Amino acid sequence: SDLVLTDDNFATIARAVREGRVVYDNIKKSLMHMLPTNGGEAGVILLAIFAGLPLPVTAGQILWVNTVTSVTLALSLAFEPAEPGVMRHAPRPTGESIITRALGTRILYVIALMVAATFWVFHWELARGAALETARTAAVNTIAVCELFYLFNVRHFTRHAFRLETFTGNRAALLVAAILVLLQLLFTYAPFMQQLFRSTPLPPSSWAMILAMGAGLFLL
Repeated sequence: SDLVLTDDNFATIARAVREGRVVYDNIKKSLMHMLPTNGGEAGVILLAIFAGLPLPVTAGQILWVNTVTSVTLALSLAFEPAEPGVMRHAPRPTGESIITRALGTRILYVIALMVAATFWVFHWELARGAALETARTAAVNTIAVCELFYLFNVRHFTRHAFRLETFTGNRAALLVAAILVLLQLLFTYAPFMQQLFRSTPLPPSSWAMILAMGAGLFLL
């Protein structure tokens, strides 16, 4: 038997099905966040190499971003509460892939947005006379901020993101967001991090552009 009951209360089955649906949804949400954000990081490097452009981020910097976002943002989606009406949803087809066509399209779309935002900030910094190290610092922070904004965008399948609950419904997401912000400030302003990753302080105008890119990705 695929299912063994340890009591005669069939409500146990309903609770088990509900928990299974929540776990499955949270796995998909984690994939919805990890695949496009990692793809965006890789896309930035590949596009620069194939186009013969200066690298917007160094290997060490992309390793930093990937490390800090993996141990913060991705983990928070495991603590997502159940979707509203999760037990009223129709059962998914047994042969359905976890990466559906709609999910695959969304992944490619977000990759394109992240790559575009990163290159825009990088070349905007260079165009206004910033040093290469400063432009790269801004690019690194653009990737991190875009991933942070996108985290809140993928919290729900069945409801749109334009609601207050999007930003308040998961305390773990708020905690990891605060940790990520602190880590990125250390990356940008701490002298030992500047020596290690060749980062430089950013002026307020750079942060305004970076936040605009993150908000733009969220809206789009």
